[in-house]
Amino acid sequence: MNEAQKLQEDLGATKTVKLKYPARLATGQTLTELTLRRPKVGDIRAAAHLNTDAEQELFIFARLTGLVPEDLDALDFADYKEVQRVFRLMQESE
Repeated sequence: MNEAQKLQEDLGATKTVKLKYPARLATGQTLTELTLRRPKVGDIRAAAHLNTDAEQELFIFARLTGLVPEDLDALDFADYKEVQRVFRLMQESE
């Protein structure tokens, strides 16, 4: 994490989730952590056209992390549940 990322996390603008089970992306890159930015109304609106809650959630998480939904498919479910938990906490915090 660089200095700017640390400052954003300290200010509550982002949260980093360290993965228990690193994921290999289609690019060959190994993902060891995800940084989520705080969600905005536009993120929710952009996902509204999708049919299921799961598709909407994956779409939103992709926007918040800068990944594509297919990258998130590579996450272990335990790590995905942690991303969900952090997302909920970010929604609740002021």
